[in-house]
Amino acid sequence: MKKLCFIILLFFILPVSAFANTDHLILVNLTTNQLSFFENGNYTKTFPVTTGRDRTPTPEGNFCIINKYKNKEYHRKKIAGGAPNNPLGTRWLGLDKNEYAIHGTNREWTIGSRESNGCIRMHDRDIQWLYDRVHLQTKVIISRFHTSPEYEANKLGYRVVSWNGRKIEEEQIGILTLVDRVDIYWQEPNGQLTKVKTVLPNERYAVYSKRKDGIYYIGNNLYIVDETGEKIRYEQIPSSILSNIYKRKYNVS
Repeated sequence: MKKLCFIILLFFILPVSAFANTDHLILVNLTTNQLSFFENGNYTKTFPVTTGRDRTPTPEGNFCIINKYKNKEYHRKKIAGGAPNNPLGTRWLGLDKNEYAIHGTNREWTIGSRESNGCIRMHDRDIQWLYDRVHLQTKVIISRFHTSPEYEANKLGYRVVSWNGRKIEEEQIGILTLVDRVDIYWQEPNGQLTKVKTVLPNERYAVYSKRKDGIYYIGNNLYIVDETGEKIRYEQIPSSILSNIYKRKYNVS
């Protein structure tokens, strides 16, 4: 009964948006002291963080956000929330693990080091950005890895739909990067390709289909032609990412 009353109380106290059914992920890399945020499958941003020292390590594993506070009081030393000497900073995202949390700090210069008592500290400007986007029950994975955040999140079971930090468009299969001047063509109704313009190196284009003869469709009835492959660098989107996009779109498990 007490638990039921507590849940009912939370429902009336916290705004509905706090419990929004989102598919976000916070991924913390203890190897690099970085925190990455994913929103609905898309990699969004990576921040530097401070983690636990050797004798008070940050716990590894799967957790979730169970509470959120602005200007939380530091009860241990009875320091008021928002005070300049409050070590919790301006925002607090509590984990379902004892009193561990992701929070701000009044020791900004320590960010990137290992000197906390186990909590994950962020620059106040960064935790404020994160706080506004994170809902209760957001999943948090704390781990050690040497790969990209997208690769690791996908390996850990999160359905990543971005690639190399870029959002993938619907029906996109790859990315073209120009390494030389390249012509862009418009396809006429009879199938003939007519030159539209010449673009300079380092431009990038989403690719929606490609042919063996070096013709790449980049959308809006436009094509890039490079039969030798010397003027462009083509990267195929991994099949796992394309599979995740399909599963998310059609809600397939």
